[in-house]
Amino acid sequence: MLSAARLFRRIPLSRARWPSGQTSLPTKTVPRFMSTSAAQSVDPPFPYCIIYNQSKHSCQSVLADIRAVWGSKVKVYQTIEEDGQRLPGTDAVIKIKQGGWGDMVHFGSRLDALCTQDHGLYQNRLHEQVVFMPGWSAFAEAGSTGRAVQGLGLVWPGTEPVASGILEKIGFKQICDKVGAPTPAFKVLSEEGESVDLADATARQHLVEEYSHSIREMNSSAPGLIKSVHGGGGKGTAHLDDPSNPEQVDAAINKVLNEMNRSDGIYFEQKVNTKGDGRFYQLELEVDGTRVANGGRFVWFNSRLQKVVEIGLSDRLVPMFMDQVQYQQARDWSSQIAAEAGNNTRATMEALVYRNQDGSPEIDFIECNRRPQVENEALALLEQDSSGNRRYTFAELMMRAKGNPAPELTPATNTECVLHARWLHGNPDSNGDIKYQPGIISGIQGPRLDYVASELMSPGEISFTADPQLGKAVIVADSWEQMCDRAQEYFTLRRPSVLGPGSTYADTMYNLFGSQSFRNGEIASNETFKDLDIPAAPKRTLNNILEENVGQVLVKGYRAGEGVDPDRYPTSLVRDQVAALAESLSLSEERRTNTFTQFARGEAGYREYMDALRGQLEQQGGGWVTVAPRDTAQQGNDSESAGVCAISRQNAEIYGERAGCVGYETGGAQYQAGLIRGFDPATIKLLGLPYNMPSHSLQRSQYVNGLTELTSEIRTPLFEATAALVESHYRTTALKEDVPWFPYNFHAGNYVNPETGYSPQDETTGELLQAGCTPLPNWVFSPAFSLEALRGWTGRQIDLFERHGRDLQQVRIKNPGQGRDWTVDSIWEHIEEIRVVFEQRGLLEPIIYIHNHDFNGLGGHIGQQLYRRAQDQGYCCLLYTSPSPRDS
Repeated sequence: MLSAARLFRRIPLSRARWPSGQTSLPTKTVPRFMSTSAAQSVDPPFPYCIIYNQSKHSCQSVLADIRAVWGSKVKVYQTIEEDGQRLPGTDAVIKIKQGGWGDMVHFGSRLDALCTQDHGLYQNRLHEQVVFMPGWSAFAEAGSTGRAVQGLGLVWPGTEPVASGILEKIGFKQICDKVGAPTPAFKVLSEEGESVDLADATARQHLVEEYSHSIREMNSSAPGLIKSVHGGGGKGTAHLDDPSNPEQVDAAINKVLNEMNRSDGIYFEQKVNTKGDGRFYQLELEVDGTRVANGGRFVWFNSRLQKVVEIGLSDRLVPMFMDQVQYQQARDWSSQIAAEAGNNTRATMEALVYRNQDGSPEIDFIECNRRPQVENEALALLEQDSSGNRRYTFAELMMRAKGNPAPELTPATNTECVLHARWLHGNPDSNGDIKYQPGIISGIQGPRLDYVASELMSPGEISFTADPQLGKAVIVADSWEQMCDRAQEYFTLRRPSVLGPGSTYADTMYNLFGSQSFRNGEIASNETFKDLDIPAAPKRTLNNILEENVGQVLVKGYRAGEGVDPDRYPTSLVRDQVAALAESLSLSEERRTNTFTQFARGEAGYREYMDALRGQLEQQGGGWVTVAPRDTAQQGNDSESAGVCAISRQNAEIYGERAGCVGYETGGAQYQAGLIRGFDPATIKLLGLPYNMPSHSLQRSQYVNGLTELTSEIRTPLFEATAALVESHYRTTALKEDVPWFPYNFHAGNYVNPETGYSPQDETTGELLQAGCTPLPNWVFSPAFSLEALRGWTGRQIDLFERHGRDLQQVRIKNPGQGRDWTVDSIWEHIEEIRVVFEQRGLLEPIIYIHNHDFNGLGGHIGQQLYRRAQDQGYCCLLYTSPSPRDS
């Protein structure tokens, strides 16, 4: 047996089977190197996408771009922790262990495990058609991340790893010096990769003393910042107002070490405008490769350098905050920096704009973010492609990863100012520090507003550790004044729906945009909350009243013991246990793939699979097929069996396979039970398709899975649709032959008209073969049918398969009602009769499935004796199951 990881890495491309000699997945219709925007692209550059970010808001932003441009053409997987919350709109999840973010070895093992179950993901990963989207974070711009992603067979859409290393904070400053772009004075305290064990108190103290000594050697009292190249969003940055003060220096260094939990890539950077009034505006310029995006984005943040508001301005409005000549020079420098580093995709140049002590305009470049920013839409909506489509940044990132060059974008019409407003749930103070409030988000309330071009709100519990940002609102306007008016209206009318305490955040934002100083453009980036009116307490809403008063009465009643009864079946304990078991099985890394896996995926032929199956049966001395949930779950009422289809299948894939199980039976009972409950039968079928053994499904001949006889005109498209459904589950490209679905075609009575040769069972078996399926003809065990009839039936089945270009290799005997004639000798006579016909026709030993309804408890004993008889006779191709009649 092969592990998932070994199987993935060992299958060469040449072994994949494609129609008409095709050796790769279909390519998109747009020429690879055409300068086309994502919105103009008919097909996505990659059919599969993995989003990897612990921030729900980051994941939702990536997902929104993909869905807006390509809809459901991209299958999106969200990476979450084992108890994490999946976002609506994603197609599937990859679960990692608690605290496993950034551990790419662990992620790879979970990805390998999922690939054993998800055949589309496996095939597309094999052909480098799965793009890895990390959203925004320090992890998303690390060159080591790009190399790890590529090592997993995934496509890295970020900055090329070598260029990313060149553009990290220290390297960026060195490039600035080279191209002549001004940057604040700095001193490297440790290079990236030079790390010590911070848990070792002695080593840590020695490190702090070493860094402190390096700063004192500068012999300067000019204020600055201690920064980590691995930080971002205010994390990994500490103010140092007096570098000559040892206590301040040690405190700043320790703050950065505590926040980053690593000691490499740390440097000191002098603050700007220290001789003037200390005020500055932060400018952000985006590049795509070396092309600078239209407009500039300005950022306002709190005292911890955490961004609060980002506003994109057209080239016409940028002079509100900086000199026009200086702005054009900054754009030229940004392009030169990107070219010097070999940048190949989206990046953001950050610079501080200010006036020195004599009033002259100055600019200093501080760093380059090698990834899309949270606030990317504040610039994206300022430009459009030749068809008038807005820019979708994450979709463009995927286009660049495919090799498409950056498209020619022009300034957007009727949009001069774009506000990216963050949604947080907490109470800001006069420094802009926010005391976050707990709660559960169910959505956003209030009337929709036409000028809100983009809005997201992540549902679920608010996380204080992953990312407290709940969502965003992107507001477009044709002037600065209109943007401020619309922002005030927005924060008045729209609010998150939060189950929990209230927040003053929206009211604070209302006051900010209503401030006359802000409207006049007089509030600098580093003084956002300096003179702002901060609300003392949140407003009490109708929801608060309902939740805190009325809700308590509804749930608990007026008296103790009244109210809602939570213990109706299935109880929460039952649901939790089932969910925990399902998750445990889905995350198991002890999965084994086999020849059936390769056959199902189109990488091996049907005969190869049958040869492997015979080899396994010979080694085991026989085999068995699990009849759960079709039979065992029915003891808990037939209608329950559909609900346990998936968890039972997972159990068979892992533990049944180890015990010699070679098939998983699901079928008519599940579909009928699902219809009773309003479930989708197709979904039930897909839930019952294992990756390492065939799924057997009962087909009641001309009745299929119902109680009404169907005509051939109805059955044929039904079988074809079923075959397509199964094949699409396992295979990326449909072969329309040898579909890995083995239905039991059963007809009580083995009826055949001796004059016309008409047999309902033979007719439907032929229709299943014509649809590309691999049916197992069924012989009903009954004293009404002689061994001679069995010989004729066996011959007809062989002929039927030959007419469709197939070799009959498997048949099934079903005993619907155990009578006195159900003995080892009688069963063996039937087996021998079938074997003789196969031998006379020059075929391999048939694989014979025996299904017995055990009425008296002897079924298992009869099976044991049958196995012994078969093994004594040198016949190992016997499979036996014997559920109780109540089960079947």
